[in-house]
Amino acid sequence: MPFTASQLGEVPARDAAAEVRVFDVELPYRRLGRCRMSDPVALALGTRLDQVAAALTSYEERNGRAATASQLLGAGVDLEAKDGPATAAA
Repeated sequence: MPFTASQLGEVPARDAAAEVRVFDVELPYRRLGRCRMSDPVALALGTRLDQVAAALTSYEERNGRAATASQLLGAGVDLEAKDGPATAAA
């Protein structure tokens, strides 16, 4: 299932020096999951919600729907540079 920007919301950083961006991900049945990206990954992938949704969709394509949902609801998904659109098309 492709993720969309409307399913995502950035969680405000606790302090200005935070080196990780955190996003809530709305899943079916009103459940919320979490995904994160470090500043270097955020620079590579972009932080607009549509860019994060595209990276999360790429992550799901590589790891499977069930594994992604499990990660989102559990420890959370840590997005990596390889989740970007350039590698998703390769």
